Amino acid sequence: MVKHGQTFEEAIPPAVAYSRADGELWVIGLRGHLDPDELDSVEDATEDALLRCAGPLVFDLREVGFCDSSLLNHLLRTSRRRSVGVFGGDTTVRRLLTLTGADRLLPPHPDLESARAALSTLPRQARP
Repeated sequence: MVKHGQTFEEAIPPAVAYSRADGELWVIGLRGHLDPDELDSVEDATEDALLRCAGPLVFDLREVGFCDSSLLNHLLRTSRRRSVGVFGGDTTVRRLLTLTGADRLLPPHPDLESARAALSTLPRQARP
């Protein structure tokens, strides 16, 4: 949220590139090196999205240079509350998903449209 005297750019947390509605989805773009120190802003953006949108959340990982289990755990916790998709992410991000088996719950998609298509095929009861 932009506070009095702040520009929009100053209000965006460093780990969150953007957070916006996109049709029935909410897309959160993450950036940089995501470790436990950066996770608070990601959690805040996720909570805001959960309040604003009843549809699935999609995390854009194209600008993530590093992430550890803290982001992975956040994504998994969020997927218990809402349908979650991920797209982008370099080989280290995809490797983390694969090595932990999280790719079965959060299969990485090459782009937003692929994630949208996969989430739209979920049975109605699996969606909020």
